[in-house]
Amino acid sequence: MKVKVRTVKLKRRVYAKLITVFLVGLIFQWFGNMSVYAYIIEDMREVPYYQYNYDVYLHEIPSAAGYFPSKWVRGEDLGVGAFKNPSDMYVDSKKNVYIMDSGNKRIVICDQNFKLIKVIDKFLANNGDIQLVEPEGIFVDKDGFIYICDKGAKVVLVVNQDGKLVKTIEKPITDLKAAKKDFVPFKVVVDNAGVIYVLSLGSFEGAYMFDQNGNFLGFYGSNKVVVTWQLLVDRIWKSILTKEQKSSMVRYLPTECTSIDIGKDGFIYTTSNLTDISEGEIRKLNYLGENILWYKKKGQTRDYGDIPKYSGKELEDTYFIDIDVTNDGFINALDYERGRVFQYDQNANLLFICGGKGDQIGTFRDPVAVDSIGNALLVLDKLKGAITVFEETKLGSLVHKATILYNEGKYDEARDLWRQVHKMDFNFALAQVGLGKALLRMDRYSDAMYYFRLANDKEDYSEAKENLRNEFLKRNFGVLATILIVMIIALYIIIKRFKKPVSAQEIYTKKINKYKYPIHTMLHPFRGFEELKEERKGSVGLAILIVFLFFITMVINRQYTGFIFNPYRQDKINIISLFSSTVGIFFFWVLSNWMVTTLMEGEGKFGEVWIFSAYSLVPYIICTLLAVIMSQFLIAEEAMFINFVRMIGVLWLIVCLFNAMKAAHQFSAGKTVGTMVLSVIGVGIILFILVLMLTLFGQLIDFISNIYSEILLRI
Repeated sequence: MKVKVRTVKLKRRVYAKLITVFLVGLIFQWFGNMSVYAYIIEDMREVPYYQYNYDVYLHEIPSAAGYFPSKWVRGEDLGVGAFKNPSDMYVDSKKNVYIMDSGNKRIVICDQNFKLIKVIDKFLANNGDIQLVEPEGIFVDKDGFIYICDKGAKVVLVVNQDGKLVKTIEKPITDLKAAKKDFVPFKVVVDNAGVIYVLSLGSFEGAYMFDQNGNFLGFYGSNKVVVTWQLLVDRIWKSILTKEQKSSMVRYLPTECTSIDIGKDGFIYTTSNLTDISEGEIRKLNYLGENILWYKKKGQTRDYGDIPKYSGKELEDTYFIDIDVTNDGFINALDYERGRVFQYDQNANLLFICGGKGDQIGTFRDPVAVDSIGNALLVLDKLKGAITVFEETKLGSLVHKATILYNEGKYDEARDLWRQVHKMDFNFALAQVGLGKALLRMDRYSDAMYYFRLANDKEDYSEAKENLRNEFLKRNFGVLATILIVMIIALYIIIKRFKKPVSAQEIYTKKINKYKYPIHTMLHPFRGFEELKEERKGSVGLAILIVFLFFITMVINRQYTGFIFNPYRQDKINIISLFSSTVGIFFFWVLSNWMVTTLMEGEGKFGEVWIFSAYSLVPYIICTLLAVIMSQFLIAEEAMFINFVRMIGVLWLIVCLFNAMKAAHQFSAGKTVGTMVLSVIGVGIILFILVLMLTLFGQLIDFISNIYSEILLRI
């Protein structure tokens, strides 16, 4: 009785301790969550537009804001009256803002706090006043000279701070055919050497280059036409068509630049429209006019801006109208279509997207120019006649500081900043890569691999994995080598002890169990299938099991191939689609081959075609599983070994399938190849008919549904 009482008391104490621990843990968890929650609320900002970014799979995801609209500035706020169709602005080295107020034909200058400095509304030359016709682009060089693109007068005016004309730049007189076009300047920049770059409407040859005296030097930085299959086909046609027929065909011309800017590093940056025959809407040009902005990462196809998508029947795409490069090297590109600013770093990583179309502060109706003061963004709206100022949020400030350190290779110094960014926005891929690189330098390879995997950064993941593998081998090489040697010796002893010598007579007279035929046909494809045909030992059940294993293998291949070699998104899988593309295609192959060979007097029945085809899959299944296992240990530089194993699997499958069909139908080699090709074509026809029937069935359902709705409305 006493023992029972003690046991009950002991249980009560244990329960009391467990409950106490649970409550204490709950309190700590609650306080912990409170602190994190307060941290987020304190530093996050709400913005009047959809704030998003792109995840590692290039899908739109909501994100924390890197910028928030702090204010907008109109002409009335500066005391100069309303702006009228302002077309451009420029922030000089002293952080003074120059606004090209085109409708009022004046330049409004204010400081970085938007306090008016002066207005230049009279432009003087030696022979009298100058009348601006249709001014648009504006630039201020290091000496304070103001460059004005006057589209209407078709000249570039260079004036001093008092508005006095210094020089004009007009259409060049040259023998170059491209320079004989109309000269309609709309953007201008000047580099540190005094070379003037002018963009003209309708010029596909890039920017006009002039020296300090206005002498024409040539063209700079034209876009290149990307060679596509359609272009090659058209070139072939043009080589055989008449001149009249050629004139009716599409001409492939490079796209024209829409804006130009110069960075603190002295490089020229341009924006262009994306077309089917061009690439690189944002470019950073070296002195040869070549793009050096690396924008396509492995496995990625998106250039800049939003990923094109359909809104109803209309394809929405990005149209960059202006570009700005901050003193820290961040690239801001203004999308006219949606009024958004896309910000990139010097490695073409997308940092933030802000803005949108609308009437609220932070949204635009007719955005025309973007510039920056420090990391603050200025966006000029032509229709609103106002400049919207975007300030950094806490997140934006952290990202900018961390990015600068990251791009300078100071991963350790950037680690704490990236950690804060990661807390505030778990999906920020650049923070994950930054943390991974910092951990990699600290030799914490497993942790680094975790962050690289989050960011889908396979290259750095491979480096971390290689270091982790080398470290493991250094520690355990002796043990592994000993185990391997022992296994080899043990295997040798077992084989020698239990293997019995087999004569040639026994080999040819030995009867093979029907369950061993899948392996037998794999190892002896040339005579194995003939023996299978003669002895009729094919098993339908075994064949179904092999086809099922084929499906399972494809699932394993998709889900469990090593991260470095796996192109699929592993957190999502469509098992029906995978089943259709494996078992479904196999069934259609058997059906097609049986129908084709029946017409060509083949001896194989439907069941035989199914069995023989299924047995042919065995080597492919084995090689695929072997490749999956290898992918767990190999790194990116060793991909050739995996590809080699996969290639062997495919070739082995083809050899087995050829011999299987030849034996099943008792065809000659040539006839077997012919029927296999026709069978593949037959699979395509079956799929086409299937899709057609499903489409018609869907339309029939819609038709019946519409009739039913119509009847209900009329009753």
